[in-house]
Amino acid sequence: MTTSKKFLHAIFLGAMLLGAQSFAQETYSLEYKFTKGKTYLYSAVSMNNVTQEMGGQEMKFSGNNWFTLRALVDEVKNGSTALIVSADSAVSRSKSPMRDTTMVLTNLIGKRIRITLSKSGDILSRDIIDSVQSPGQMRGAQRELLTLMTLPTKPVKFGDKWTTTKIDTVDQMGGKIISSTQFEFSLSGKEQKLGHDCLKIPFTGKTTTNGNMKMQGMELFVEGGGKISGTFYFDPVEGLSIFVDSLTDSETTMAATGQQQMTIPITSSVKSTMTLIQE
Repeated sequence: MTTSKKFLHAIFLGAMLLGAQSFAQETYSLEYKFTKGKTYLYSAVSMNNVTQEMGGQEMKFSGNNWFTLRALVDEVKNGSTALIVSADSAVSRSKSPMRDTTMVLTNLIGKRIRITLSKSGDILSRDIIDSVQSPGQMRGAQRELLTLMTLPTKPVKFGDKWTTTKIDTVDQMGGKIISSTQFEFSLSGKEQKLGHDCLKIPFTGKTTTNGNMKMQGMELFVEGGGKISGTFYFDPVEGLSIFVDSLTDSETTMAATGQQQMTIPITSSVKSTMTLIQE
């Protein structure tokens, strides 16, 4: 190889190395960038399978939920965003040994809740605007209509990881259920998703649940845990969650006290997606 060819070859290799290093060191400061006055529509779909054992008898249940969610940006101020969230449509289908049921959740449709978020997606407050005149389970669904994944508060580059903890308390059936999830996210690369140039962010997590409820005169104590995994696709330029898919597997024990004492083990698996369908 002549001296000039060696020189050109060295320049080419140097450029490649510099390009690779630049890609590896590219950093992102991620935040949600909702536009005041704009409305975003999301599709939320979940499929669940539940197995419980009671009195030595195993029972299996399954269900599907389909929601179209409306998020109107009410205010953007001091690094936080207030969204007015409601359901445009809500359908729930359940299948059990007793019966199969499909319900349109009319009591929930159109009922608004004001959710204030930080730039990273942490929920700062929830304020009910329109109360749902339904059992506690429906009110709990209203609180959790729109859940956004948490972004890192510091700049990240490919290969970086960050952790967050989400703790929530829900009033349910005359008691309180406290759930906690410890997430670990990682920035793995770029990918086109639904017409957006997205960052691909896989995540895993551990969940714990405990609390108590009342049903038919019995007090029920709930305790359990599980694991969650999935992938989060985020558009860093528009500052929007584009698509999230997740799988949650959990093992829960429900113990009844009073005249009828029993322990009910419950195994559940939930697959869910959250998709931006209009902006």
